[in-house]
Amino acid sequence: IAVVFILAALFSMLTLLPSATSSSGGVPVGAAAPEFTLPTYGGGGSGMIDLHALRGHPVLLNFWSESCPPCRVEMPFLERTYRQYAAHGEFTLLGIDQADPKEDIAPFGKDFQITYPLLFDPGGKVNAAYGVTAIPTTYFIDSDGIVRAVFVTQLSPRTMRQGLASVGIGIP
Repeated sequence: IAVVFILAALFSMLTLLPSATSSSGGVPVGAAAPEFTLPTYGGGGSGMIDLHALRGHPVLLNFWSESCPPCRVEMPFLERTYRQYAAHGEFTLLGIDQADPKEDIAPFGKDFQITYPLLFDPGGKVNAAYGVTAIPTTYFIDSDGIVRAVFVTQLSPRTMRQGLASVGIGIP
């Protein structure tokens, strides 16, 4: 019975740890990030965001939804990280909404005081291209457009440091 308990505990631990690689169906680490152009509906900026135009700078893609409790908890952490590092040109942070009405994105961004662009994915094509099956999911893409880390979990300071390090950015 002790063996069953140990195996159950090990299985639980492995399934609950944050994933630093893509889940099945996602874009694998080392592959080119699928390109897209999406409209900004909240947060900072306006107009269309073209991922290809951001080449030369690391990019973090955070897939989220306003109905996702871990996403709501993660948003203030992402905003603090953005203000401290990305707002000075270290990297670009983009929030890609998953399935919320586009009219809800701007009020959500205001409520959470988000200053990085919150993008609307009409029809979920970008979510599908990235194989997003759980949220929050964050892709760390290097300046050459290659996926270097994926976390299918709410980011923590540790996972943020790991992801940023994978694209060549060191933070304390």
